[in-house]
Amino acid sequence: MPPSPQVLIVGAGPAGLALAAELAGFGVSCQVVDKRTGRSRLSRACTVEPRTLELLDMRGRVGDLLAWGRECPHPPLGNEDGYLDYGLLDTPFPFSLSIPQARTEDALQAAAEKAGAVLLPGTEMTGLSQDDDGVDVELTGPEGPATVRARYVVGCDGVNSTVRDAVGVEFDGWNYDQSLMMADARLSSPPGPAEYARITRRGMAALFPFRDGTYRVIVLDREKFAVPADEPLTLEDLSESCGAILGSDIGIHDPLWLSRFRSSQRHAKRYRVGRVLLAGDAAHTHIPSGGQGLQTGIQDAFNLGWKLRAVLDGWAPQGLLDSYEAERYPIAAETLRKTDLSFRFETSDSLPSRLLRKAAMWSMRIKPVHRLNVLHLSGLTLRYPAEKRDRWTGRRVPDRPLVTTPGGPERLYELFRGGHFVLTGTEDCPPAAAGWEARLRTGVLAEPLGAGWPAHVLIRPDGYVAWAGVEPGRGLTRALRHWCGEPRTVAG
Repeated sequence: MPPSPQVLIVGAGPAGLALAAELAGFGVSCQVVDKRTGRSRLSRACTVEPRTLELLDMRGRVGDLLAWGRECPHPPLGNEDGYLDYGLLDTPFPFSLSIPQARTEDALQAAAEKAGAVLLPGTEMTGLSQDDDGVDVELTGPEGPATVRARYVVGCDGVNSTVRDAVGVEFDGWNYDQSLMMADARLSSPPGPAEYARITRRGMAALFPFRDGTYRVIVLDREKFAVPADEPLTLEDLSESCGAILGSDIGIHDPLWLSRFRSSQRHAKRYRVGRVLLAGDAAHTHIPSGGQGLQTGIQDAFNLGWKLRAVLDGWAPQGLLDSYEAERYPIAAETLRKTDLSFRFETSDSLPSRLLRKAAMWSMRIKPVHRLNVLHLSGLTLRYPAEKRDRWTGRRVPDRPLVTTPGGPERLYELFRGGHFVLTGTEDCPPAAAGWEARLRTGVLAEPLGAGWPAHVLIRPDGYVAWAGVEPGRGLTRALRHWCGEPRTVAG
């Protein structure tokens, strides 16, 4: 067993691997334990949305995903010719990226290991206890039982989290009765366009191609809702449902896997108990609509990672780690609310629901309505609460070109590579930021962030506004103290 880490992460799914890459990239020693010895190729999430891609881009970790994924700028709506237009978005990634979750995990694991994180497959957490200074974790791995002491433990171990159970956090929610079908397979007669969906009285079928030529096939067949989720799904059964809904035989063959599933929605009552925290599916689980669970889990990691680093490096202000739950809990709660409404909307066959679906499809022809829906799905509207009513604090910051120097960064997002705060404005480092230079990167924008944005903006390591103002005076100093702790006269 390697030396005890500062942070022990339980679970090597998207949230755990993203957090490991964050922490190790900041110089924090971390280990990831997972009771699995290999990665499951049966993966439900198949998309990565623009905001998640932006966050990975800020750390220089988006390349493998883009290389392995397939850009989908026009996801289908289900009425044959209707689609969402991601080209309306102000982002370097105006598309939804179609990629199997297993491939996303491959990319995140490569990033974590490259940064220095230690992964321990086939290792199960069997118990933990904590005191004021750390957490003792009981593990059972290939070499037998061992006890590891870490400063913090983060449970990213999914719906049946042993970490969550160990600290006694309730996981409330509900299960859906409807049984759905999903598969990754090849198609001999795929419809056009490449991404295709159709909604009829029988149900809904959606097809999303991957870069390797296989398709993610998702089927909601109202005539088969009552089929037990543990009954094996056959190729013949899936093909019959697709043919009935799509109106043609798409020639499904050579499946990599087929599965029935029933979805559930659950939310942990707390995200932190002392030195133990929860993230990803251990904190919240969603229906797989739009891959929102994967997006939320990775974004948990980006919110938590820099805060843990600040605590471990000794410069975090009081309450910074508590802000993880305060900020992320309402985001997950709202996502659960929206995905629940979406699922009930999609599965109901009542007359009001059918009329509402038609009205919703028609409303997407109205550009402002269309754009608002795309913004929400892409994650670009996510905003964290501000202590005072402030137009800017907590907002996502878009990428913009910088006034460059030879060999220097060319884009705003490149300034976040080291996980520092970023200050944009007309000066390299104004007097108001004296003492925080080691925690800051500065840059002068070649283009404004947008209409009405103030000239100076302090941005958190996860790309959200910490402060914005016309002049970098006392307001900036107060914000730096609030987010970055006390200044240091010597760089450190």
